[in-house]
Amino acid sequence: MGQAQAGRGEGPPGERGQGYRKLWQQVTKVERGQKLGEHASGVPFCDMTVEDLLRIICSLTPEESAVKAVSRGLYYLDSRALAALLKELAKAGLSNRASELFDWLRQLNEGHELAVLCDVYTYTTIISQCGSHQQLRKALELVAEMRSRGIQCNVHTYSALMNVCIKANELDLALDVYNQLMREGCTPNLVTYNILIDVHGKTGQWQEAMKVLDALDGQGVKPEVRTYNTIINACNRSGQPEYALKVYERMLKDGAVPTATTYTALISSYGKTGKVEEALQIFHDMVSRGCERNVITYSSLISACEKAGRWELALELFDEMHRDGCKPNVVTYNALIAACGQAGQWQPAIDILEQMGPRGCKPDAVTFGTLIAALDKANQWGKALKALDDMQMQGHRLDAAILNLIMDVLMRSGVTAATTRAVQLFHVAHRQGQLRMMSQGSTDTTVIAFTIGTSVLALLQWFLDLRLRAAKTGFAVGSAERPGLLLLKGKHTRIDGPNSTREAVTAILTATNAPATTAITPQGLRVEFDLGSAVHWFDSPEFDLLVSPLLTNAPRKLTEVILSEDTATATRCMTAFSAVKEFEDSHPLGAGKASGEVDMDAAVKRREGIGMLITLGRTLGFQEQTQHDSIQLMDRLTSLGLLTNDVMLPLVAAAVTLIAGRQGERRDKIPSDEVVAHVTRLSAQAVSEMEANIRTALHNDTGAICALRILHLYLERLGCDFQDPKARHRLAGPAMTLMAEAVFVPTFLQYRPSLVAAAVLYTARRAQGTYPFWPAALGMLTGYTDPLQGEFAACVSAAGELLRLRSPSGHLDLPMLSPRSLGSPSMGGLGSPNPNMRSPGSGPMVGSPLVSSGGFSVTAATPGPGPMITHNGSPNHMLSRTSSSTLGSMRVQQSPVGPNPNAALSRAHSTTL
Repeated sequence: MGQAQAGRGEGPPGERGQGYRKLWQQVTKVERGQKLGEHASGVPFCDMTVEDLLRIICSLTPEESAVKAVSRGLYYLDSRALAALLKELAKAGLSNRASELFDWLRQLNEGHELAVLCDVYTYTTIISQCGSHQQLRKALELVAEMRSRGIQCNVHTYSALMNVCIKANELDLALDVYNQLMREGCTPNLVTYNILIDVHGKTGQWQEAMKVLDALDGQGVKPEVRTYNTIINACNRSGQPEYALKVYERMLKDGAVPTATTYTALISSYGKTGKVEEALQIFHDMVSRGCERNVITYSSLISACEKAGRWELALELFDEMHRDGCKPNVVTYNALIAACGQAGQWQPAIDILEQMGPRGCKPDAVTFGTLIAALDKANQWGKALKALDDMQMQGHRLDAAILNLIMDVLMRSGVTAATTRAVQLFHVAHRQGQLRMMSQGSTDTTVIAFTIGTSVLALLQWFLDLRLRAAKTGFAVGSAERPGLLLLKGKHTRIDGPNSTREAVTAILTATNAPATTAITPQGLRVEFDLGSAVHWFDSPEFDLLVSPLLTNAPRKLTEVILSEDTATATRCMTAFSAVKEFEDSHPLGAGKASGEVDMDAAVKRREGIGMLITLGRTLGFQEQTQHDSIQLMDRLTSLGLLTNDVMLPLVAAAVTLIAGRQGERRDKIPSDEVVAHVTRLSAQAVSEMEANIRTALHNDTGAICALRILHLYLERLGCDFQDPKARHRLAGPAMTLMAEAVFVPTFLQYRPSLVAAAVLYTARRAQGTYPFWPAALGMLTGYTDPLQGEFAACVSAAGELLRLRSPSGHLDLPMLSPRSLGSPSMGGLGSPNPNMRSPGSGPMVGSPLVSSGGFSVTAATPGPGPMITHNGSPNHMLSRTSSSTLGSMRVQQSPVGPNPNAALSRAHSTTL
């Protein structure tokens, strides 16, 4: 008859009268065609099995009572049969019906004939069904009720309670229950030991789990496969693959047959420690023993490849999985994307995501989060932004972890459009609660910010909130209030450590003179603000500049538009920088030389020459980049030993300036011979001859790409708006100022111009408190990725030293030369009388060569009369009229001897504003 059958009696004699009354109630319910004692199903209750009662309850509507439906049938069950019914109801997903029946029985009077059904078997069954944390209290109260009723708990009761404790993650309580079991003299069975091993494994006490296995041998209890699997899992959680393997070997020795769970746990154990070869050996052992591989096995093995950085092997296993007839699930795809992302292979990661839909597997939030993490690692902010849009379109909600990653990769890029989108995302997340600034105590505020980019945005928002609060309540100078911001670390695997975040935040606070300090706590980074000293700081230009990114009112652009514009900019700048690298490789002006003692005489002469070049360039209205190009040309002449006569410096300066001008300025900006003579007071013929001789000496290779031009290229890559003075100053101003001073420092001659531009920009951004100090977009463009390592670090050190030597007025005490300095006798100037000089058109030149080197000689000439041409602009005057990279506006003088090495650069980048 299946499970237990009803007892056949009519109850104890003392209850017989009550039984007749119940019988009468049944008589009144007999319908046409039914027999007395027969249920609507056609089977009398006295003949019903547990399966029959289960079918009746399963057929009930939610509104119908299970007690009314089957209570008469309970008179024919003993407690073990009732326990079986309760178990079957739970298996059928009707735990609520099981509780309904049992709770009704518990409420019966002690003398009721059905009250005896509440014994150790039924109590233990209901306790075992308490599966959530909210039901742990119910399980404990049921045990207390048992003790109150004098029902003795047995090993099954305590084992069931231990299992409930595990489900509720109350592992210490589970051990307390086990200890109580032992105190009461209960003998643990194999189920108890399996649960105990599970507790030890989840608490990281894998050694204790191993001891339980030894104890089983001592008691003559034979472990089952589940026992071994549980211990292997315990070793897996604790990162002990070698001991997991020992348990596996012991399992084989004892004759137990490993299952897919066994092998998966072993593979996972090795995989977590990056031992993918050992994991593969276990997999091959699994195959050789004929054990069926399942999706969990393959997913664990692919995850092992992630830890070992073996993304290609992961793809091979994925293909083998298909050949094995095993269909991957979303966990498999997530592991495969993670394996590619960990190795920096972001494109295969994208390809895998795109395969999921056609193969019938829908990406989940973890899939997109894993892909965004891969793109974050590779600094692919555009692709990450696209993945974020796709994630939202599929209805997945963004959490703090995803937002931290996406905002950090956007901020880290340094690209203006990306930074703007990061700010917009932060504002939305702040309003919607994912990154809400939460009050903690009376003064502190907390926010989940485990990446530097998110921490910076949270810091700026906190400063704005403090200023608003202070403005409402009034500033109290000297106030002792010191509010704090706690940047919580979170639990994501991609975390910028508190030290890294502290370094960036401290640099920002120092650069802006913020009255705040930082400290690392167990929860994260804490920023403490001195509100009493902030009165003037809140009104300072430094504060306005600091929080300006959060105050942007730029319209939100479509992601497609942002990416299209940035791709065009990146492609253009990459082509231009390739020409820069080609030029630097062919023109190693002092690059790679170790710095040593500076020749002070040479440094002074170089400074005088630079002063002449800048003054003449400004006078002729040349762009600042052109002026710096002329300086680079003069340095090339010096490095080749072609500039040996100081007296000829003014003439060389004039010729070099004109050469640079013909290459870097528009045709209509090039002065006529009369203007040249008027400005320089030198014979136009002498200047022209010097130009020709310089070209000959340099083999017609007069191309120049100065660090300032490359700095403009960097700023263009970042999206600097040179038409907006405020935006231009915020992004470029400090770097341009520092570059104007760096050109005088001979130390930088030992570095490539592109590296000098990088070091100057990094130093200026750090001094200004602009995060990121070295944008990832520029690292990808240049290959200069770490400003704290190698030659980049050395160049940064030089730029930092230059910054420290600046005077309080904001610039070095460098020679501020007026246009007439060109004629200063103290400089051997162009205006000094010389019997060997003559006016233009006054007949044949008489005199001796003043410079003779490299096969060319010139004779100086007396400058013609007339006023000097002046330029009423600042050093940056031309910036507003040129592209952020004027490399393409160079018109390089072509030589009849051979092609100019900069022709490619001129063709590569021709954008002008």
